[in-house]
Amino acid sequence: MKKIAYVTTGKSSQLISYWDYAHYMDQLIYADDLPTLDLNEFDAVILSCGCHIDRILPHKQQLNDYVRNGGFLLLFALEQADQLLDVVQVEWVDSKVKDWLWWTKPGGKIELYVPDHIEHSFFEYVQPKHLHWHWHGAFKGNHNGTTLLAVEDTDESIIIDFKDLEGGGRVFITTLDPHSHNGQRFMPVTTKLLQGFYPWLNHELGIDRNKLEPFTVAYLQTTGINTEDTPPFLAETFEGTGGNLQYFGVRPIPDEVWNADIIYIPSICDQIWMQQYSDRMMEYINNNGQLILNIEVAVCWLPFLKPFHTVPPVPYTNLKVRVQNDPFEFFRNMPEDFDGWSGIIGQYARGFSPLPEHALGLTSIGAEHAKYASDYIWQYPTIDGSGGKVFVHNGDNMIRYPDHGEYKNCLVRDICVGLMKYRRAVVPFAGVQVHE
Repeated sequence: MKKIAYVTTGKSSQLISYWDYAHYMDQLIYADDLPTLDLNEFDAVILSCGCHIDRILPHKQQLNDYVRNGGFLLLFALEQADQLLDVVQVEWVDSKVKDWLWWTKPGGKIELYVPDHIEHSFFEYVQPKHLHWHWHGAFKGNHNGTTLLAVEDTDESIIIDFKDLEGGGRVFITTLDPHSHNGQRFMPVTTKLLQGFYPWLNHELGIDRNKLEPFTVAYLQTTGINTEDTPPFLAETFEGTGGNLQYFGVRPIPDEVWNADIIYIPSICDQIWMQQYSDRMMEYINNNGQLILNIEVAVCWLPFLKPFHTVPPVPYTNLKVRVQNDPFEFFRNMPEDFDGWSGIIGQYARGFSPLPEHALGLTSIGAEHAKYASDYIWQYPTIDGSGGKVFVHNGDNMIRYPDHGEYKNCLVRDICVGLMKYRRAVVPFAGVQVHE
């Protein structure tokens, strides 16, 4: 499998930008850990904006050898980058925007341009206007790479792509710092760049993040009701997805359940009994296991759960469930009335539980402007974003929704597919980009 690594020196903006775009990458690398890793396992290695050069220079030979062995190294706003690189020759010069407030003035213009002769795949994903902000030095034009962005009336390059180097390697280098500003949550143009850059990089490497590997779903038979414990229609909804649905009892939970990619727990469940599995379930989630939990919480048998609350059933419209956030495409096939059963609302959900810290509300219930989440997603907190996700549904067993239309009974399937497709994505940062 082709993989992309992202190197950080621990700055908050670097980490936040990684969490924003983790779906497009495969591993976070702390710079101090570079000597312990074989970079040849990665098709691309990104050095994020503003890495402290004294933390990177000790790894000069490793990084240049990686390129010589065919690797693709990408550097953003790295101080003294010309001292780091010997696999290509660049010369850094002190260069600054003439007026950094150009964008506040009528007819204001920044002195950056894309050379007219350039035909490059980068611009199929990134618009030139999304490269317009101040820069941190430049490189003299006496290099043998392709300049993608330059400074007017000079020979200075801001973005250079060195393709087809000896050994098959490649270097992409820029003095722009989009990860810094995106991670600090200002200068939206930098976010626009990253929204195009990461899909471009994956395309360049031939990586399709929409392609699912085969996955297993362990459906726990908790209800004692045959139609709930083994719904006869559910397996066929997974046909063509690569998902393999398997059923297991819970008294006790067999060992093979913990090897499944996703565990599904219906709404009728012995919450007292499940307390004994709290530590084991949290270990499963910590190790990137995914959990779908239908529950009206009476016993907080997992440490992040909070008690269930009903919404006032009068007026009746309080029971309507509305999709508010859908960064993982769980509800992408759901009609507006997906929560109705035979046209009647209030079966899918009748209440909510307060959001745990860092959870992302997905749907709302209650008065139109109420902030009550009938569905939310929570992720086990880890620095590298590898913790598993938990989809919590405060209501009925979702296997029977929607009860009509082209995607009848497909909500559970779509949630499983979303969890697998966005397994590398990070909550809540996945939601940050959804309304951009």
